[in-house]
Amino acid sequence: MLNDMKVLKITLIVIGSIFVLMLIAFGVYLLLNIQGVIESFEVNSPELEQKVLIASQGSDFKNTLVENLTQYLREKPVYIKVIDVTDLPDVNEDEWDGVVLIHTTERWKLQPDVKAYLKRAKDLSKVVLLTTSGSGKWETKDYDIDVITSASKKNELSSLTAKILARLDLILGNGDG
Repeated sequence: MLNDMKVLKITLIVIGSIFVLMLIAFGVYLLLNIQGVIESFEVNSPELEQKVLIASQGSDFKNTLVENLTQYLREKPVYIKVIDVTDLPDVNEDEWDGVVLIHTTERWKLQPDVKAYLKRAKDLSKVVLLTTSGSGKWETKDYDIDVITSASKKNELSSLTAKILARLDLILGNGDG
């Protein structure tokens, strides 16, 4: 009887320890993958005829991607506004010729503000959606939209930038794709 109590106690301590370690590991994962909020900014004059909205979450990877996109677009006659995805509820889609949405999946779902924007959007043909996930392969099937997927890996930045810009050129009528 005393020996059985000892085994039960050791078993419960081991199970409890494993549970605590799993909680700590999950917390560290969440902290490492949390998305920041970006500051809004504008490039070029709002008086220009073509207008592109870029809505993104904040991370080193996404910030670099946004920087790459705006560097290229600033040389074109295009007004660019960059906002955080949490500002999407305030966006009037009719004001934009092209919309780039850059977000990370949250529990294998679209980021809520991105999802709400796509749900209310009338013209998804002017939207470029980049979804990042751990595997780099997750994409929504809920909307009739062409999705670019990626893991947040620095070595993919140049090809992602090129893909997004090629689609934007098609949307804006500035290239043959």
